[in-house]
Amino acid sequence: MIEEEFSVGRNAEIDVHIPSGRVEVKTGDDGIIRVNVDTDDQGFIVEQRGDLIYVSSDKNTRWSARGTSYVVLEVPEGTDASVGTASAKIECNGPLGRVEAKTASGEIEITHAESVIIKTASGDASVGTVTNDLKVNSASGDTTVGECGGKANFSAASGDIHMAVSTGTVNASTASGDITIERFTGRRAIFKSMSGTAIIGIPAGTRLDLDVTLLSGDLKLPKPTANTPRSERQMTIKAKLVSGDLTIERVEA
Repeated sequence: MIEEEFSVGRNAEIDVHIPSGRVEVKTGDDGIIRVNVDTDDQGFIVEQRGDLIYVSSDKNTRWSARGTSYVVLEVPEGTDASVGTASAKIECNGPLGRVEAKTASGEIEITHAESVIIKTASGDASVGTVTNDLKVNSASGDTTVGECGGKANFSAASGDIHMAVSTGTVNASTASGDITIERFTGRRAIFKSMSGTAIIGIPAGTRLDLDVTLLSGDLKLPKPTANTPRSERQMTIKAKLVSGDLTIERVEA
């Protein structure tokens, strides 16, 4: 068992690398980072490099032989976090700063961050609130997002993408995964998919510019209404779908 406490400045960062197990990041006191590690790796590293706290399995041991580690970090609000694993679950409870999470098959959960970058092969990813930009690259894992206030970029093979609220630009590409945005108020959205469908909810009264190419799918638009409120909001939606449908739904302004 490793228990360490470090004093850090306003630009606090953590950098974590383990093969398997669990990494949990949670907010605590200002100016202090606490690290607790449960591991059998005798060469496990926990060290301070200025305002950066580095946590890692022993580099001199083969990756497959490093065993399982359970890492808990308590950090100041706004701390930047970089976490890389093979199959460990990553859980980040904010508010944090920039969060970058990479894993092959482990699940990723991020509650609140300024910006987020996720790279995963088969693990699912769940993001609560992202104040600024979000980027997700996934092979077969599903991605769920509560709210994104900046640019949102998604690239997925067979995983589904679901966003509750997006107020910035969206660019989403999948092979067979579906794309859903419950409420979109950004200026521009681009969807590309081979066999997946796309569903987007747009506030009533929005002036919409459509550029859509569908080979075998259908374009489904909401029925016109006489009581649609006038709005200065204008957006562009571009979509290239091979066999999936594009559905645009009207939501409350």
